[in-house]
Amino acid sequence: MKDSIIVKGAREHNLKNIDVEFPRNKLIVITGLSGSGKSTLAFDTLYAEGQRRYVESLSAYARQFLGLMDKPDVDSIEGLSPAISIEQKTTSKNPRSTVGTVTEIYDYLRLLFARIGVHHCPKCHSEVKPQSAENITRLIMAQQGDTLIFLAPMINGQKGTHEQVIDDLRKQGFSKIRVDQIIYDADTIKDDLTLERYEKHWIEAVIDTVTIDEDERSRINDAVEQALSLGKERMIIIDKNATGEKKKELQRAASETVYSTFGACVKHPKLVFESLEPRMFSFNSPFGACSECHGLGEITQLSVDLLIPDKTKSIMEGGLAIYNKMDLAWRAQQISVVGREFGFDVWTPLGEFSPTQLNALLYGTIEPLAGRWSNGESMKLDDGYEGIIPQTLRLYKQTESEWRKKEIEKYMQYKPCLSCAGKRLQPVVLAVQIDNKSIIDATDMSIENAAKFFLALPEKLNSKDLFIAKQVLKEINERLGFLNNVGLGYLTLSRSAKTLSGGEAQRIRLATQIGSNLMGVLYILDEPSIGLHQRDNVKLIETLHRLRDLGNTLIVVEHDEDTILAADYVIDIGPGAGIYGGHITAKGTPAQIMANPNSLTGRYLNGELRIVVPEKRRVATDFIEVIGAKENNLKNVNVKLPLGVLCGITGVSGSGKSTLINQTVMPYLRQTFGEQIEGSIGEFESITLPSCINNVIIINQDPIGKTPRSNPATYTKLFDEIRDLFAQTQEAKMRGYEKGRFSFNVKGGRCETCQGDGLLKIEMNFLPDVYVECSDCHGKRYNKETLSVFYKGKNIAEVLNMEVEEAAVFFQAIPSINKKLQTLLAVGLGYIKLGQSSTTLSGGESQRIKITKELSKSKRGHVVYMLDEPTTGLHFDDTKRLIGVLNSLVDKGHSIFVIEHNLDVIKSCDYLIDLGYEGGNGGGEIIAQGTPEEVAKIAHSYTGEFLKRLL
Repeated sequence: MKDSIIVKGAREHNLKNIDVEFPRNKLIVITGLSGSGKSTLAFDTLYAEGQRRYVESLSAYARQFLGLMDKPDVDSIEGLSPAISIEQKTTSKNPRSTVGTVTEIYDYLRLLFARIGVHHCPKCHSEVKPQSAENITRLIMAQQGDTLIFLAPMINGQKGTHEQVIDDLRKQGFSKIRVDQIIYDADTIKDDLTLERYEKHWIEAVIDTVTIDEDERSRINDAVEQALSLGKERMIIIDKNATGEKKKELQRAASETVYSTFGACVKHPKLVFESLEPRMFSFNSPFGACSECHGLGEITQLSVDLLIPDKTKSIMEGGLAIYNKMDLAWRAQQISVVGREFGFDVWTPLGEFSPTQLNALLYGTIEPLAGRWSNGESMKLDDGYEGIIPQTLRLYKQTESEWRKKEIEKYMQYKPCLSCAGKRLQPVVLAVQIDNKSIIDATDMSIENAAKFFLALPEKLNSKDLFIAKQVLKEINERLGFLNNVGLGYLTLSRSAKTLSGGEAQRIRLATQIGSNLMGVLYILDEPSIGLHQRDNVKLIETLHRLRDLGNTLIVVEHDEDTILAADYVIDIGPGAGIYGGHITAKGTPAQIMANPNSLTGRYLNGELRIVVPEKRRVATDFIEVIGAKENNLKNVNVKLPLGVLCGITGVSGSGKSTLINQTVMPYLRQTFGEQIEGSIGEFESITLPSCINNVIIINQDPIGKTPRSNPATYTKLFDEIRDLFAQTQEAKMRGYEKGRFSFNVKGGRCETCQGDGLLKIEMNFLPDVYVECSDCHGKRYNKETLSVFYKGKNIAEVLNMEVEEAAVFFQAIPSINKKLQTLLAVGLGYIKLGQSSTTLSGGESQRIKITKELSKSKRGHVVYMLDEPTTGLHFDDTKRLIGVLNSLVDKGHSIFVIEHNLDVIKSCDYLIDLGYEGGNGGGEIIAQGTPEEVAKIAHSYTGEFLKRLL
C-alpha cells in the first residue's frame, strides 16, 4: 500500500491545477480563507472520487439506479482508500429519531432490559412474581356461572399467511381455531379464510369451552395446563356471551383476559405480564409504544394563544390569526349567528369575550342554530356549530395539500402525552426496572451520568444476570465513553435528533465511527470543533488521534487553532478566496507552517498577525431585563441584557445559551414586534423591554432561499439595480426591453425550456432528484435575444457569473451598486458569484450575506440583532473582518447579541454573559457577567480561564 494519497492536476471549482500529497495514517488539517478551495479539495475532489469509484465497482444492474457520477476535474488520484465523509449536516428530522437510536445505544438497552429487567406492577410498583397453572385456575374459578372459551396463542401479531400453523393445529385434532378474533371450524377454515401475506395476524387454538362450576374444576385445570403448554406459558380466556366488535389491534377487548405463568401482581391479578422481548421496549413498535401518542411522547394541539395572538382585535379585524382579516363571507356570517345566540358580535374585541362566549367560538356548540345568509336564504345549523378548533383539526386530517398542513401547523404546539407523560412506552413496559430505573429513566440521564450508572451496574447484579449482561454492558459503556470524549456528555439519550446542532450531529457520527473500529479508511471531516467550548476541544482532539491510531487517515477542514496545532500535517490553501485562491501556499508540520512567510494561517499562529483587543469597551445605554427564565435546564435565571453594545453569550456546550436567547428572549421580542413565531416561547416570569427598541432581527445560518433561483444578487436587492442598468442601455431601448425582460423569474427574457433555472430537474423515483444543465441555454437562464444586450461588453448572464470582487471593479462608477458590493467585500465574500445558487452556499456564507443586507439599509431606529456562532467556517482573517462589520452595526446605534465559542470574538465584545458551570443539568446558571477583563478574573468560569491568556 502506498505511504500517501497523491492528487495530481486538481482543477475542480477554483483549484488551480494543484498537485498535493496526503501522508497516510495521519491527522491532516486543510486550512485557509473561506472560499479558498478547502472543501473543494477535500469533499468535491477526494471524497467525490472515492464515491465514484465505489459506484463503478457495483454491478451494471445496481449502477443503473444510481446514475452516472461526474468524475472530479483532476488528472489522477493514487492510493485512495474507501472514504467516509462526516459533514456539518443535521441528522434525521424524524420525531422518532433520538440520540439513543442514532448511536444504536438504545438497541443495546432494549436487549439489556429484555434479558435482565425485573417486572414491577405499574399500579402498586410491587415486584411481579411467577404464577402457577393452579393459581390461574383458582382465579378463573371466581367467575362462577360464566361460559368461557380457553385459547392458546400461536401467532401474536406477525405477518404472513401462516398456512403451516393452521395445518399443524388441524393435525393435532383441534376442531376450532380463532383467527383475528373470529372463530372458524378447523374443517372448513381453508375454504372460509385467506390471510393477507403483508398484514399482521393473531391465531389462537380453541382448547375448550366450559361453564364455570365447582364440578368442572378438574376439566378447567386440564384446559389451563394444555393452553399454557401450547401457548408457551401464555393463555387467553374470552366470555362466550360477550359480543366484541371485530377489530385487529394489540389492545384486548374487555371480554378477554390474558394469563401467563411469567408473573402476576398479588394486588392486581388482572394485569398481564408477558415474557420480555426487545421489541416491547421499542417506541417504534406497536408492541411497546404508548397507544395514545404511538410512541412519539407528545401530541399536537392547536394553541389558543397562537390562534388569538392579539386580544385587542375583533374577529373582523383579524383577531383570529388563522383567518386573518375577515370579510362578510360565509364563515363570518356563520359566526354572527353563533354570536347572536351567545351575546357577542364579530366586531367585539376578543379580549372582551366571556369564557362561555370564547368556548362557543373555539369549541362549538351542539345546540341547533338558525339564521339568514346575506342573500336572504335561511341558514340552518341543525347539528350546532362545529367550532374553530375542531374544524381546523378536521381540515388538518382531511387535507392532502402540504401547504395547507404547514399553514395549520403554525398554530399548533407540541404537548407531552398525558397517557405516558412523554415517556413514549406502555405502562407495563415502563414498570420493568434494572437497579430501580426503567429504560426511559436511563435515557433521560445525561450521557455523563448514564456512563457512571452503567459502569457501576456490574457490582449490583447477581452472578447469573452479570453473565447474561456482560457483553451488552461492554458495548453500552464503550459507546457512552466515545460520546463523552467528543464533548457530548451534557446530552441525554432521549434528546430528539432533530433538535441537535450541525456540530453535535457531526460529533455523534464521529463517535459512532470510532465504535465501528474500522481501519484503513479515509475520514473527511468538516469543522468538527463547531459549537465546542475550548475546554472540550482537548477531548475532541484526543478522539481524532484515537481514530488515526486505529490505522485511518483523517482529513479535517478546520480553522480552530488547537486542532491545527495538534495535526500531524497541515495544508494551507490560498492566498485569497474564490478566483484568488486555489493554490497551496504552505504545507508541512504546524511548525513548518508557522515558519513559512507565504502562509496567512502561519502568520496568525506565530503571532505576527493577530486580532487586537479593543482599546476601550462601550457602555450599555439600557437593558432588557429577564426575570425567572426556567426553560429546559435554566435555573430560574434573572439577567439584564445590555443594549447599545456588542454582547457575547458564552459558556460550555449545553449550558443554556441557546435556551436563554434563541428559545426565550428572541421569540418574545419577535412576538412583541408583531411577528408570528413557530412553537412556544420558553418559560419565564417577566421580560421588560425599554421603549428605544424598534425591531429585532435574527441573523442565523439558514439558507437565504429554499430554491436554486435565489442568489446573493436577488437577496441583497442588488439584482434590481443591475436590471435597471441593462434596461437603460441603447440596445434595450431600441428593442423596447424593460426591466422585467432581464428577470429569470418571469416569461419574456428567460429560457422557457428550463423556465429560468438554468437546470432541468430529473425525478428519480426512489432517489433524490437529479439536476442537469439545460441543453437550450447551457445554464445561462436567458434566451438568445436577451443575451444579445450588453453593458460594458457583458450580457446579463455574464454579470451574474461574476465574483463579487470582479463586480466591484466592473460597477465602480455606479455608487448604489458599488455600496452593496463593498459591504459583501467587507464580510469576506469577495469570492462568491452574484448569481450563485443559495442552495450551494454554506451556513456561514448565508449568515454573512444577511449581515450585508442589514449593513446596506439606511438607519431605521434601534434594532436588536442576534447571531448564533457567526464564525462557523471563518478563517482568522475572515473573523477579523466579521468583528469589524459587527462593530460598524453597533456604531450605527444598534445592539448585537452573539452566541459564540471563538475567543477572538469573545475578547472583542463589550460585555459578556457566561453560563455554566457545566452542560445539561449541571448548567443553566449565570456564573459571570461584565467586560471580558472582569469575566477573566472569575475563578470558576471556564471562559474566563481561557480569556486570561489573551488579555
